[in-house]
Amino acid sequence: MILPLFRHELRSCLLPTAIIAAVVILYACVIIGMYDPALGESLALMRDAMPELFVAFGMADQGTTLLEFVVNYLHGFLLVVFPLVLAAVLANRLVVRHVERGSIAYLLAQPVGRARLIASQAGVLIFCLVLLATVLTVFELAAAYIMFPGELVASDLVVINVATFCLWVFLSGVCWAGACALPNVPAARWVGVAVCALFVLVQMLSGVGNELAWLADVTPLSLLDPLGVASGEFGALAGATALGVSGAALFVLGTAVFTRRDLSV
Repeated sequence: MILPLFRHELRSCLLPTAIIAAVVILYACVIIGMYDPALGESLALMRDAMPELFVAFGMADQGTTLLEFVVNYLHGFLLVVFPLVLAAVLANRLVVRHVERGSIAYLLAQPVGRARLIASQAGVLIFCLVLLATVLTVFELAAAYIMFPGELVASDLVVINVATFCLWVFLSGVCWAGACALPNVPAARWVGVAVCALFVLVQMLSGVGNELAWLADVTPLSLLDPLGVASGEFGALAGATALGVSGAALFVLGTAVFTRRDLSV
């Protein structure tokens, strides 16, 4: 890793990370504040009126505890889509934009290897995801402690957020592999995020009706089972581990391809 490059790129990536962090923290605090039996009855009525819509957005079951409520209304959709947006933006900023603008020639002219250069860029993306996960967890725990003291076991939420982070690594790995491997700039910018968006859409469609329920088994998003991870189920832990390992492999693959690309600079 090249520390000066890491610090320089990190500064340019902090703003989009802060924006996404602010949005997910706002949603998290609002959703935790919604944990109220009276409001829960209203949500149940809405769910009964539009069951397919609630299932599509991963909100089929309100749950009976604060942890179940947060997982249902936050982790099923919002904590998939917003981190995906961040990963797409950062992959574009760290790789594609340098190639498009020709500034990659300046970076390659430095007395460092391509592998160290692109590893530094990947390190920035992963660090931003870690920062997002850490800040989100702190604010979730603080909001739960302030509004509903004693209702949430901190270790359960931390484990769930670690599993969710594994999903973020996988989605980021897909975006990163596309950005590093594809020679065409528009394709490098959009193919990875398009594939991830397809995963999300397939997951949503699987909840629309019984005829499409089988679609849930063909998307990697089905490997994430937050409540199963919290309860220590082997299948859920294996699924989260598979997502994290697959994401890391995609980062390595994208980096390896980038080191061998003809960048025409």
